[in-house]
Amino acid sequence: MDDHLILFSKSVSKSKEDIITIEDMLNKYRYSREMDLEKGYEFENSIRNGKRIPSLKFATEEDAEEITNIFKEVYENTYPYKRMEDISEIRSMIRSPNYYWILFRFKPDKAIGCIGLHLDFENKIGNFFGFAFRKNYQHNADISTASIACEIAPMYKFKDQIFIWFAEIRSSFSSIQYLAKLAGFKPTAFLPNKDMFFNHSESEILFIIYNRKALFNYRSSEKPKIISQAIFCYFHAFQKYSLELPTIKNYDNLESELDKHKIVKINSLLKRKVERDKFGNELITISIKGTNSFFEFLHYDNICIAEKVVYKVSTLEELYVFIEEIKSITQELRLRYFEAYLSAYNPAHQTIFFNAGFKPTGYVPAFKYNKAKNLFEDQVLFVYHEGRLNKDTKLIPETIEFLKTIKYYKEIRKK
Repeated sequence: MDDHLILFSKSVSKSKEDIITIEDMLNKYRYSREMDLEKGYEFENSIRNGKRIPSLKFATEEDAEEITNIFKEVYENTYPYKRMEDISEIRSMIRSPNYYWILFRFKPDKAIGCIGLHLDFENKIGNFFGFAFRKNYQHNADISTASIACEIAPMYKFKDQIFIWFAEIRSSFSSIQYLAKLAGFKPTAFLPNKDMFFNHSESEILFIIYNRKALFNYRSSEKPKIISQAIFCYFHAFQKYSLELPTIKNYDNLESELDKHKIVKINSLLKRKVERDKFGNELITISIKGTNSFFEFLHYDNICIAEKVVYKVSTLEELYVFIEEIKSITQELRLRYFEAYLSAYNPAHQTIFFNAGFKPTGYVPAFKYNKAKNLFEDQVLFVYHEGRLNKDTKLIPETIEFLKTIKYYKEIRKK
């Protein structure tokens, strides 16, 4: 057995934390079954601990301007994703069956906050995003009760269609991390200095919750194969989700074993395509003439980050060439952050990314749905980032434990 795996096995506590699933949450918060956010929901006892509990309702197209006003007001026109400040974009999202917006309201009809939902029915995954709450209501509103309800209600409404929910939560707001915890979400991956708020970089944490079927019935039975540098990320997931032991596979001289003649030829066949939207965001696709191989990602020019990586290759030489091109693009576009979710069963691909400067920052079980196999497959998050991490953080104990386990806490802790 690999030395890293021996150390890993000895470190594991025999007492496992009970997994909190979507089903557990729905049983705990049974009132969610009564909530119809299409019609709107008002809490029977609207005062809790001296604070008013706002009502909840799915937004209509008429609410689009109000949602954009909330973002502009809360973030003082610095919100990094400009789509949220565009009325036509919000209306388009509300019309789409894949998006919902929930409004928090005080009577008679004052919108005091909002949160968005993106539903990927094809891949059975949902995403909470765009949580914003007007500052002058934060101290007299019971945000916690309303926020938990707006998470639990969609979990119930879409319980047979969405098997995984996740949210990227700011490291500067322990209150939001705590609310995610109360709704059953767990910190699973770290996004170092990913975003820009009020023109300052800030790290985020991926929180996630699973339907029991995604973890136990439809999670791939293939044994995870990871490089040793990802072991601490795996250790955290191992503890939280009672995973099996992985296979550790390292390639000490992988690049020297690649066919240099193939690499030269592939380089001569590279093509780059850029599709730009009205906000300046770019979908960049690199491809190889005469093949089906490609590497695609989304570039946000205003905050200098890249995400949403999708790629397909037939050889390691192709991936190596793509990653070398990505290194050039990173310099060309002055990217300060680049993330890619990789297969947890392909350590050779993990090695190529790691050698290019990407670091593993999270192991996410059952995060990718394989439609052909009707299975959920594990992924490892690899991140390239520039500069020191912002230490202006407020973290709950669970987030601190997670960051300590994956060996990132010292980099983010205040001295």
